[in-house]
Amino acid sequence: MHGTETLDPQTIPREQAERRQLAAELQQRAKEAFGRGELQTATLFASDLLMLYPNERAYLETFDEIVTSTEDPLSTLPVATGAVHVATAAGRARVLMMSRRLPEALELLGRAIEVAPHVPYMHWVMRWLQPPVIQTLAWEGLFEAVVRTSLSIAVRVPVPPQEDDLRVINLRAAAEIFSALRQVFTDESILWYGEGLIRRRLGEPEETVAIAEEGVSRWPTDWRLRTGLLNAYRDAGRPDEALQQAREALAITPGDYSPLHDAAWALVDQIRFADAAHVFQEIVDNDPGYPGARACLHYMRWKANGDEAERQALIDLRDRDWWDEQARGFADEADPPIPYQNVLPGPGDATLAAARHLANELGHVIRCCGLGGHVSLMVGSQYLESPSVEVAFELAMRSMGANGSLQIQVEQIQNPDPRVDKAQVSTPVWRLEGDQVVKVHPQGDPAAQTAIAAIARRTFGRQAWDAAAKEVADRFGPQGYHAILSVLTHPPVPTQEDPYDAFLWTWRVQVATALVLSHLGPWQTGSARAALYSMVYGPSDWVTAAAIIAFGWRASEDPAVRQEAEPIFGWLRTLIPEEGFTSWEIVLAEIWLGLGGHDEARRYDLESWIDRYFETLPGKNMVRPPVRKYAGMTLEEYAQASLAGQEVPEWQEAINASPELYEQFADLQRRLELEGMGVSKQEMAALDQIHDGEMDMHLRVAQQQQAQR
Repeated sequence: MHGTETLDPQTIPREQAERRQLAAELQQRAKEAFGRGELQTATLFASDLLMLYPNERAYLETFDEIVTSTEDPLSTLPVATGAVHVATAAGRARVLMMSRRLPEALELLGRAIEVAPHVPYMHWVMRWLQPPVIQTLAWEGLFEAVVRTSLSIAVRVPVPPQEDDLRVINLRAAAEIFSALRQVFTDESILWYGEGLIRRRLGEPEETVAIAEEGVSRWPTDWRLRTGLLNAYRDAGRPDEALQQAREALAITPGDYSPLHDAAWALVDQIRFADAAHVFQEIVDNDPGYPGARACLHYMRWKANGDEAERQALIDLRDRDWWDEQARGFADEADPPIPYQNVLPGPGDATLAAARHLANELGHVIRCCGLGGHVSLMVGSQYLESPSVEVAFELAMRSMGANGSLQIQVEQIQNPDPRVDKAQVSTPVWRLEGDQVVKVHPQGDPAAQTAIAAIARRTFGRQAWDAAAKEVADRFGPQGYHAILSVLTHPPVPTQEDPYDAFLWTWRVQVATALVLSHLGPWQTGSARAALYSMVYGPSDWVTAAAIIAFGWRASEDPAVRQEAEPIFGWLRTLIPEEGFTSWEIVLAEIWLGLGGHDEARRYDLESWIDRYFETLPGKNMVRPPVRKYAGMTLEEYAQASLAGQEVPEWQEAINASPELYEQFADLQRRLELEGMGVSKQEMAALDQIHDGEMDMHLRVAQQQQAQR
């Protein structure tokens, strides 16, 4: 800190020695400024001091001495202009409390706590809310300022919390506050539920059970309290009683199987896998689509008896429900993942994520309203990525019965240029037309598409996929070379039974195609070598990555191929641009490492490369918001039309399906309404500062209070 710079609550030192040193410095600065009569500066330092140690008497006295030295204490904490921060809000709340304006103080401090839940201001609330005081306050205000704030913190704290989770300090105070509130507001069941929820996170199972049992005895048909008692019994190691409460909750709300799900996990906690499996079977029987229940069922059965069929079911789910983190975790325990051997990670292009999001949005629109003609969308990207993203988007449109394409507008081309062949190519897959990479094959061979689709829909695993690929290669023979090659850029449309979206399906088809090509004839004289070299040497794409996988598999089987492959891998590594994302980089690193037999230096180098890749991945590329048009209108045009009462079903369906799009739409409507009210651009910019967090949004209430004084 320098001068009058405010302390950022997110950067408060965690080490006590450093924090104490900063506190001593702030206290000294506060006293020096106070001695000079600079009350606002002194209060700024004193409020920052309290953010470090809100409950230390000496520091509280320093703050109180400064603000009470004037007849107008709030004037020492101005918020009408400029940037204000959490410590200012807390300081104003303390002054409001001292001025006997407790409801306002609680409201403002509650908002400060929401912004900085790791700063233990909740102890102020605990001290302020003594039983005689509570009786003078309205429930509505206490609920908003104290109860809701406490619960919003608690639900974000895991059970059990990390040992160094500073939010727990506030939760300890919140538990005592709820206990005091229960004595006054005896008809508010949320207080029993809330205190139980909080004490679970404090690791107090006996207290949690006692509160939850009392709540259920008072409100026996309250589903929320039943589930609270269920979880209390779970934490206390009483799974059978937890299951009983789950059935009571199910009787209250038939069809909601979440209590049974929680009760099953109570059994798991006690290593009763077979009993848990029976409960998960009950859930699946009654609600086959219950999220995660089928994966849990297979996992519990596997844990109970080691059944190989259940283990394989988990592996199948990992492959098919690739988005389900829990299912992947179960399968990884049963079958530790080895990238590109028993698991096939999807591509990591940022443009892929944007294209998938757009395709999902269009799916809602198409199902609702249909989509005639051709839809063309454009996405801006900082760097060039894989042309297969556009191939997959076209496939996604076809799979929904629509006709569409995606254009990616690139701001910057990396060096070396990913669009250019890396070396001479005998049978190209892509070619450069102007500044665009386009397909060489005008269409895919139907027979080859069918054969390769049969591989792609299998659960991924080297043994199964490679055997199936060899069978297809033997069946088609060298004369099928170009037919098979065509499938790389013309994947077949996935069937309704295929569990993969068009984007993952395209990648799986490309990998399967590369494997088939790698089996076309002897390595030195057949078509296999020419095919893989053409895929590797061509423009950077998922196709490159697929070829590297096949190349690696052949190299791991044949020492002669490995001697050829490793220099190629080393050369490819030098062609990865420093900027942007290269889809085949991680594949190259993992496949090379997976060959095994490396000396220590090489192994360390490859492992470090992989670590750096994942560390730097989030900043590799930036995708700009897409330009959409439905019913001939952009989003801005529709926002204007909607204010006039016009409704476009396509836009409404898209907005309903996308929280991000809804936020953009609401923001546009807000701006248009403000323009209609005569609000200037400068005034809107100030509002945007508040909205974007440059000024603490929660402190607007403090600004309003000062304006009303």
